[in-house]
Amino acid sequence: MLDTFKPIPVLSDAIKLDTLKKPIPVLSDAIKNKYYPSLNGIRGISIIIVVIFHLNLSSSYLYQLIFNGALGVNIFFVLSGFLITSLCLKEKNDTGSLSLTNFYIRRALRIFPAAYLYIGVIILLNHIYQLGIPKFQFAGAVFYVMNFSYFRSHSFAGLIGHYWSLSVEEQFYILFPFILKINKSTFYYIILFIVFGLPLLCVLQSVYTSLNKGVFYGFTHYLIKFQAISVGCLFSLMVSSGTFDKRWLKSTKIIGNVLAIILIFYLQYDPLYSIKAVYINLTISLITGYLIITNLMPTNDWLFKLLNTKLLSFIGVLSYSIYIWHMLFIGIEPRLPNFIAAYPVNIVGIIIVPILSYFLFEKYFLKLKTKFKPRK
Repeated sequence: MLDTFKPIPVLSDAIKLDTLKKPIPVLSDAIKNKYYPSLNGIRGISIIIVVIFHLNLSSSYLYQLIFNGALGVNIFFVLSGFLITSLCLKEKNDTGSLSLTNFYIRRALRIFPAAYLYIGVIILLNHIYQLGIPKFQFAGAVFYVMNFSYFRSHSFAGLIGHYWSLSVEEQFYILFPFILKINKSTFYYIILFIVFGLPLLCVLQSVYTSLNKGVFYGFTHYLIKFQAISVGCLFSLMVSSGTFDKRWLKSTKIIGNVLAIILIFYLQYDPLYSIKAVYINLTISLITGYLIITNLMPTNDWLFKLLNTKLLSFIGVLSYSIYIWHMLFIGIEPRLPNFIAAYPVNIVGIIIVPILSYFLFEKYFLKLKTKFKPRK
């Protein structure tokens, strides 16, 4: 008889049971969110590295070690590959397809306004101050082919030289989302080839010099520029597939992140092509990818808090604008007046002009992007 007097389940118990059943948040869930923590902070650190490198304030070993401009750009490449691939995979998952038209419109609204405004300003200054920048170099910047040697070797103009990195990104995104749309597996294997197979081909070319010429030379030396972006793409593919949903990744984060940061600077990114540089730069890109994914999930450690501070996040939001405009103010062109490029007045320009560009010009086009967002 006593067994019949069992307690009646209450709603609070059901809620507790339901709470216990909830899965622990994992990276593959985090990548489905609208906002990815820490990415703006990483952008902020990257653009600080690039700008201080170009300002060339010191010749000390420590300064050159930390403020390596090519390293900053490489971090941008890994970030870009990770973010764009994640957004494309999310759209494909939510809608069942990937609208290339909307993708390219969104890219154009983000990239073109500030890029072409800057080119317009430089064309005007080129005329007023007789800077001597040839028309074909402006064409290289306008059509995003500045990464080809022809546009970089003839009386190279530093004021638009940084468009080489924009060119690499845009060329990558002309073709690769198309492959991802058609077949995700094909995209995955091509990315794997660029990340791990291409360096092996470069080694073969160094051993067998007959391979290091003509079409084969052009093929490997062109694709190797996409290596860092491809690393970002690979990390995105692996995160979305649940590859990194491991407890040890979170439990070893602090030690792993500290070692990763030390290694990135110790290895010293090398922008000049060599077999050694190919593998060192690949290692740095892989470490950067690790830092990105281990800081996507909110934690209480110092690095996550640093990457998500308001100031660093704000700098990250402005990072593209800063990258576009900062070359005007670093003193690379002596024929410009002192109020533009003389230190320390130029620091004001590096801060103020990107802010004005972003809030008074670029934000109008960024609002238009919402009309071309994927719909479930």
